[in-house]
Amino acid sequence: MKERQIRETRNFMRLLLTTELFDDWSLIEAQIACANTWTVDGHINRAYFSQDTSDNETGEDTENASFSRWADVRPVALSLIRGKRTPLSFQFILHEKDDPERICRIRFADGHVYAASAVSMKTFSLDKEPERAWDEALSRFLDENGIDFEEI
Repeated sequence: MKERQIRETRNFMRLLLTTELFDDWSLIEAQIACANTWTVDGHINRAYFSQDTSDNETGEDTENASFSRWADVRPVALSLIRGKRTPLSFQFILHEKDDPERICRIRFADGHVYAASAVSMKTFSLDKEPERAWDEALSRFLDENGIDFEEI
């Protein structure tokens, strides 16, 4: 697991909250601390959608998905974070659409944004190659999208 401190907080927050850059990622969990602390469990409640299958508000196939897409939760997160006051903290735990074992934890604390990569494997393994590969892939993703960071 590698953690990166994002150097340009404003640019990163714009990309995260107002663009489609992370829209295909899935939200595992979110927590935003402002006037209140808001916690979101990203698991999809399938029973909610089974009431009327003709109105799929998530924009995805809820039959096969376990977690909400960031695209569907992003407007809510933006509405909670946007304002005159900076949140006290927040944390978003996302995973890649194509590989749910690859996790990215984005957190804001003490005026800085951090992005950490982690791998959540279903079985125990001593092989660290999947972690190294994801560490490199996330760093490359940030680089390719103009997100300046420093590994810490």
